[in-house]
Amino acid sequence: MKFVGVREFKEGVIRFLNDKEGVVVLRYNRPIARLTPVEEGSAEDILLGIGSILDEAGVTKKQALAILEGVRREMHVKDRH
Repeated sequence: MKFVGVREFKEGVIRFLNDKEGVVVLRYNRPIARLTPVEEGSAEDILLGIGSILDEAGVTKKQALAILEGVRREMHVKDRH
């Protein structure tokens, strides 16, 4: 993981994003942010894929949350039996 100052990060943000390596951004030698790549198969990667599919299907955030709540309730009822 690289450690860079704010100015260096700002000037080279594209380079840091393309490196596929983590970077810690420092301000006055104190860490203020950490940027890490999203790895294939990670929870973030899967959620981004699901979001893309829902968006393409025209499912709104409200509809998706309602579906998830219904599934959560159904699983809770099954766990009780």
